[in-house]
Amino acid sequence: MIEMGVLSVRMDEEMEKRLAFLMERRKIVDKSAYIRQLIDKSLSADLLDYLSEEVAAKRISTWKAASTAGISLRVMMVELAKRNISIYDEQALREDLIFAEGK
Repeated sequence: MIEMGVLSVRMDEEMEKRLAFLMERRKIVDKSAYIRQLIDKSLSADLLDYLSEEVAAKRISTWKAASTAGISLRVMMVELAKRNISIYDEQALREDLIFAEGK
């Protein structure tokens, strides 16, 4: 069995209404499991946002970002493209030109 920590969260009335609405419409009965799913989805999205910012600032490589996010390099490259973050810079272009010229 997986060990899980306990987290208490206070929700305002509006958030509670939205949660109840979705649970009813989606016919969800396990509130804790649903909230864990929502947290996981939100954390994954925020992690990709953060890692994309790090790649854009050249603080980490695309490969490292993909590894940290637990996704393939190709998926990370798609995420970067969605955010209009180029992983191909002038240095890479110079290296490719030198290689293409056979030097």
